[in-house]
Parts: sequence; C-alpha cells; structure tokens
Amino acid sequence: MSSGLSVVFGTLMILCAVAAFAVSLDFGPSTRGLIRTRLNRTAGSSASEATAAKRPILARDENIGAFRFLIRPAGLRKLERNLVLAGKASTWRLTTLILLKVAVPSLLFVPLSAWYRSGPSLLRLVLVVFVLVVLYALPDIIVRGRAEERQQAILYELPDVLDQVTISIESGLGFEAALARVGDNSRGPLGGELARVVQDSRLGMNRRDAYQALADRTEVEDLRRFLKAIVQAEEFGVPISKVVRTQAKEMRTKRRQRAEEKAQKVALKLLFPMLFCMFPVLFILILTPAIITMGRNF
Repeated sequence: MSSGLSVVFGTLMILCAVAAFAVSLDFGPSTRGLIRTRLNRTAGSSASEATAAKRPILARDENIGAFRFLIRPAGLRKLERNLVLAGKASTWRLTTLILLKVAVPSLLFVPLSAWYRSGPSLLRLVLVVFVLVVLYALPDIIVRGRAEERQQAILYELPDVLDQVTISIESGLGFEAALARVGDNSRGPLGGELARVVQDSRLGMNRRDAYQALADRTEVEDLRRFLKAIVQAEEFGVPISKVVRTQAKEMRTKRRQRAEEKAQKVALKLLFPMLFCMFPVLFILILTPAIITMGRNF
C-alpha cells in the first residue's frame, strides 16, 4: 500500500473514530433535565411552550438559513424526523449535522484528489467516490440507527411499563399521576416520553394533544394503539385500569410472538454463513490430509 493511500485511510479512520466518540456522548441537557427545566419555569410561558411543542422543528429553528441549500428538502425532512424518533431533537442541532455532512467530505476531498492524481485508475476513482458518498451519508446513517434502536427499545419495554401503570392505578393513583410515577422510576426511553406527556399536560396542553404528540414522536404502532384506547376510554367512561391491564396483556403476548418469530428465523439466517464460510473450511481441514496422503501413495 502506497504512502498516499495510507495517509488517506489513516485520516479516514481518525475521523470515523472521532465521529463514533461524538455519537457515544450526548452533548447538551438530557431529556429529563429539559423536562425539569421547563416545569420550573413561570406559568406565563406555559401556553407559548405548549404551542411551540406542536410545531415541527423546522418551523421554530430559524438558524438553518443557508444550510437549506446544502441538502435536498426530502433528505432534510427525513433527517429531522429521525432526530425526533431518536429523541435527540433538543440535543443534536440540525444545522450541525448538515454542516458535518458537507464539511467532512470537503476536508477529505483535497487529499483524496491528490491521491487519485498520483496514479489515476478506475479503482482509485471508485474508492474516492465511495469514501465521499459514505462520509456524506454518515450523519444520516448514525441518526437513523439511533432512531431505530430507540423505537425497538420503546417497543420492548412497553408491556412492562403498562404493568407498572396498572399497579399504580390500582394502588389509588390517577392515570396522570401513574404516568408521572412510572416516568420518574423508569430509565428507558418510554419512561422519558411518558414524563414529557405529563409535563406537557401540566404546561397547559390538552391531554389528547399530549397523547397525539407522543404518537407523533414515535413509530411504534402498539403504543399508538394504546393511546387511542386511552382516549376512547376517557370519552366513554371505561375504567382506565381495565383498559391498561388488557393492553398490557396483549402487548406481552405480541412480544412473546415476536421473540418466537425471531427464534424461528435464526436457522435460516445461519444457513448461508455456514454454507459459504464454515463448511468450506471444515472440508479443507478434513480432506486436505487425505488428499496429501493419497498423493504420496500414488
């Protein structure tokens, strides 16, 4: 490997390591810290904050400015949506991500171009284009991965959270107080979202709007179905504890079914790695001594 290629890929690995380290840290206040700050503010700002919570990020982030021209509108909306799903809309600035998408490939364009000009070839051109495209898409990949991970965590802990809400309601707490208690005790993403629903209600937002805002911040269909059931129970006077208990039982059944489905897919997923990776090695280890012995005898 030439020295120029070593420098390029060394720089690339350093940037990837820095990006991984930055992703592992959550710069800015946590979700619970933001909730605590908003609850401690004066009541005069409650209405304005409740109204602002309903607006999309792009409507209230006026600092994007010229950054709108650095990314396609569809990609901007998708990145914005993934930030919301990842729970990083308040800690990861959209402008910073867009700047990273453009600045990192631009910084590496000069050394990559110099490496390509030192020995032009089709392989080098493909590598240069591939590296630049990957660096441009890296923030989207990271945010989308965090969003999918968070949605899976919400889906997994939903039955347990509903059981805790049921226990709290049956012990004498109201539904909102039960949500607040579960939100304070739970350390997962769903607990933080329930705590945000409670603080939105305390800031003056309608309860149905708070539930709808929670549904908009997630893509978990089971959670949306649960919120619809709660709204209908409040409209028709059905006991909330009965609805929550039924939903929790249904969620546990679905979680067990998803686990069984994944377990049944393991054999199929292992088939191709074993067929193309493990079996050839085993055949080589088993047949090579026999072939060598046959060659010596004949």
